[in-house]
Amino acid sequence: MSYNVAVVSPPVPADDQAAWQLLDSLIDQRGPTPAVLHALIDRLTARYPCLCDLPDDQIDDGVWSDGPLRTNLGYRAAVLGMVYSRVEEVLPFQVETANTLGLTVFGWQEGQIHRP
Repeated sequence: MSYNVAVVSPPVPADDQAAWQLLDSLIDQRGPTPAVLHALIDRLTARYPCLCDLPDDQIDDGVWSDGPLRTNLGYRAAVLGMVYSRVEEVLPFQVETANTLGLTVFGWQEGQIHRP
């Protein structure tokens, strides 16, 4: 089990209830992945390497619950999972990084939307 967030490219409704209702359809949209989502992965993995880039003896120390992370990218959204033991450390960086890029982060477990 992992701690998952959805990171969504704009536009996202300003109303939280409307945004949550739209989230699944944003995740399911198909098309080319925008450069901003690739930039997000580049920035996140610069600090916290993808599991696929870690040596075998360091896999258990990784923060991501799966990899390669780029397989989690879609047309409008990325769903990224972290191991629970590292959420307190990684989530603030993930939110700040995404928001800096103009992306919105949906935290299912906390029920919060972090907007840029």
